[in-house]
Amino acid sequence: MENNHLEVHDEGGGISLWRFHAIAAVIITVLAVLLVLSASQTGKGYSRMEAATENYIQAQQAAADMQTASDYLTAEARTFIATGDLTHAERFFEETDVTRRRDQALEKIGALLSSSLPYTYLSAALDKSNELLEIECYSMRLASESYGFDLSDCPEQLREVTLEEADLRLSPAEQRDKALIMVFDETYQNYKDEIQKNVSLTVDALIGETRTQQINSSALLLRLVRSEVLLIVIILLLAIAFVLSTVFLVTRPLKDSIRHIRQDEMLPEKGASELRFLSRTYNQTREQNLLRRRQLSYDATHDALTGLFNRGVFDKLRARCEERDCALLIIDLDRFKAINDQYGHDVGDRALCFVSAILQKNFRAEDYICRIGGDEFSVIMVNVNSAMRSQIEEKIRQINGSLQATGDDLPPLSLSVGVAFSDRENPTDDIYKDADTALYRAKKAHSGLCEFY
Repeated sequence: MENNHLEVHDEGGGISLWRFHAIAAVIITVLAVLLVLSASQTGKGYSRMEAATENYIQAQQAAADMQTASDYLTAEARTFIATGDLTHAERFFEETDVTRRRDQALEKIGALLSSSLPYTYLSAALDKSNELLEIECYSMRLASESYGFDLSDCPEQLREVTLEEADLRLSPAEQRDKALIMVFDETYQNYKDEIQKNVSLTVDALIGETRTQQINSSALLLRLVRSEVLLIVIILLLAIAFVLSTVFLVTRPLKDSIRHIRQDEMLPEKGASELRFLSRTYNQTREQNLLRRRQLSYDATHDALTGLFNRGVFDKLRARCEERDCALLIIDLDRFKAINDQYGHDVGDRALCFVSAILQKNFRAEDYICRIGGDEFSVIMVNVNSAMRSQIEEKIRQINGSLQATGDDLPPLSLSVGVAFSDRENPTDDIYKDADTALYRAKKAHSGLCEFY
């Protein structure tokens, strides 16, 4: 057996991930130390900025609460109208009368900030939300009417809403459709846009006010903060570079390698040098294993001398001969024992190889040519029937003609052939047996003949 020695050289190609990470770690550590030293100098100014920053965070949360509460009311109103589930109506009015996040948001803004601009914008958002509330209450009351609810089961706020006479005359389906349109039409959306716009303006005003307070901070604090920001940016860029390097040098190559492994393909040599080395090792190992598997598969299905399919393959193929149009040819090399005795086994083997080559040359690529015994061959011709008898007979005649002029030091050769078609008349239960019967008649009559069952 051939000795395949695996040799993989770790040379060239790719960045060493270990070296890259070591250098990045040193740089980040130095910058982190500088950042800590700079941060320690900002302690005196931090207390002055802490209150302003905390106020900004709470004010921004208040602005977000205004938007969240408005969206919550919209969702509950729409859900109630669409489903008729009174739970959503109860939640709606619990938000407006008990939780009161919108009102509390405005109160918090007024208490936290000295500037009136954010309060003005958020107050305008609340006004628009209250106007929208009237539309939502009316549409919910109209939906209650369409569902035929007993008003005593509805929240008190809905019972206080008076519907217009025209809406009372509508059918339940029309009332529900109108209620849905009211909370989805352009007018409703314009109110929502105005609320969102004023909340955004509130946030912008908060940012502006906070920025003004920062500008008014001491020059020393500003200088230190800028130095810290610079260091943070550098560290962030290094962190991004670290992440990207990991993605491009490790994560992505690993994902590609996993995909190629699952598809049983060669691994691309890319990424960090360590991964390239692993890919080269895997590829060489895979290639050797593939060659071994191919050789084992070939040896298991092919005759070692002639390279034709062996008896095992033939037995599997002949079992399907009755299931489709085909012809089974059993072929015997005439006087093979005499050739071995007179010329020697080496010449006998060459005669078998010569016959194999002639058979492969004369039959189609889709036909199965097998060596099933010492001097016995078989051909399974697919997509043929008994109407092609004359063509097969002519093909055997041509083959025997070619075997007469062997050349070299081989004696003239001939083949006796027995043929059985899958659509033969009076078949037995075994096409092989029928073809063998035809072969027996051919050999009994004269060498080099072709007989049909």
